[in-house]
Amino acid sequence: MSKPSFTKKVIGMVNDDVPNAVFNALSVVGDINGDGFDDVVIGAVNGKLVWFENKGEIGEWKMHIIDDQVTNLECGGSLVDLTGNGLPDLICGNNAGGDGVYWWENTGRPDEKWTKRLIIKTGHTQIHDTIVGDITGDGKKALIFTNQRTGKGTRIYYIPIPEDPTVSPWPDVQIIAEGKSEPNPYSPAGFQPEEGLAIGDVDGDGVNELICGTHWYKYNGKGWDGYKFASGYLTCKCAVGDVDGDGRNEIVLSEGDPVIYGKTQGGKLAWFKPKGDITEMWEEHVLEDNLLDAHSLQLGDICGNGKVDIFVGEIGVVDKQREYKIRLPRLLVFENDGKGNFTRYVIDEGTGTHEAMLADTRKRGVLDIVGKPLHDAEIWNVHVWYNNLAK
Repeated sequence: MSKPSFTKKVIGMVNDDVPNAVFNALSVVGDINGDGFDDVVIGAVNGKLVWFENKGEIGEWKMHIIDDQVTNLECGGSLVDLTGNGLPDLICGNNAGGDGVYWWENTGRPDEKWTKRLIIKTGHTQIHDTIVGDITGDGKKALIFTNQRTGKGTRIYYIPIPEDPTVSPWPDVQIIAEGKSEPNPYSPAGFQPEEGLAIGDVDGDGVNELICGTHWYKYNGKGWDGYKFASGYLTCKCAVGDVDGDGRNEIVLSEGDPVIYGKTQGGKLAWFKPKGDITEMWEEHVLEDNLLDAHSLQLGDICGNGKVDIFVGEIGVVDKQREYKIRLPRLLVFENDGKGNFTRYVIDEGTGTHEAMLADTRKRGVLDIVGKPLHDAEIWNVHVWYNNLAK
């Protein structure tokens, strides 16, 4: 196949008028108003939390306010219908400046702000990742999130979604694991709290497991057994999919922001496959080893070949003026031949992106890329890279 082609467009701008906004931290994609088109939620560290309405056309998207004054917002939010009205609500936690996890109720009225409610205060800061799904096999959804700044590594929480989600705090809080980290010789602490969450069936028993950083966790009927499958990967983004076409899921990792935390040679992108005993270390297949903070990782049929392709986007590394150094950040697509062999394409160079996601924004059966940067002159812009693949 020829090189994938994308057209970059600015679909909106937000928080450029907020003095202490810092940057837009949150970016999550979903159909907010139930019209069948994927929209995008964007939130600053401090400032406005908004959603941009997608009408399925190339051009500017209309902005709607969810909350006009959030503080210490982290990335890694989730969209899920908590109230049963058919529309997704938003879950997100605090960064290093807070210890709360909250949800915002989607009223279905686009010109109204959403109601914010507390889920839990953990007593420790930085709730970097959230995900919602069934990892026990009981058919019920639960909230899983990482709490990084415990002083001993990451604590992973599990909270079943209550029948009445407006109760505060949510009951039945459980701990999947704690003290999870990777050695980091570049950090004064000597370790890096794990991050990154994904859900998928990695052992082939029909029940989903949880992946967090370099570990995967299986429910045993009373709690969770944890297994380490990789090592040396810092600040991970995680994804699960059948990369080599054998009918079993593999795990894909990218190092999300290792340069920020001192790793001088850049980060890796790799996929992992069990060699035999699935509870032992998995076989590593490195695709890239000098990424400048690839904090965007998604799997999907990007190239229209029916295979599981990989998208990664680099944040980029900046100086004190927030201008890019070392080299310009890139967006990359790895086209899969269906057997785990990949052809690498650079589809954008010069625009950093953070928490970017794949979405069929025009309902054409083609995956576009939706994201926003952390740095440079475009810091407040929201982008869509429209896939030019003919359908």
